[in-house]
Amino acid sequence: MAQINLKLDERQVKRTTQLAKQLNMKRAAYIRKAIDAFNSKTERSLLSQRLKAASAKCRRESLKVCHEFEQVDPELE
Repeated sequence: MAQINLKLDERQVKRTTQLAKQLNMKRAAYIRKAIDAFNSKTERSLLSQRLKAASAKCRRESLKVCHEFEQVDPELE
C-alpha cells in the first residue's frame, strides 16, 4: 500500500479522530473511506457534466434536423 503524508489543522485531526472512534475505526481507515467517498462523488459529478454537455449537443442537432424536415414538408409544423 502506498503511503501519503498530509498536513491537517488541529480541528480536522480532532474531528477525524472523534468520528473514527465513534465508528470503531482506526483513523487511517476512516480517512481512506473518506477519500473513496469523495472520489466517487467527484466521478459522478464529472460524468454528470459530460452527459449534460452531450445532451445539449444532441438537442441542438435534433432541432437542426427538425427544421430541415419542416423545410421539406411544411405540413410537419
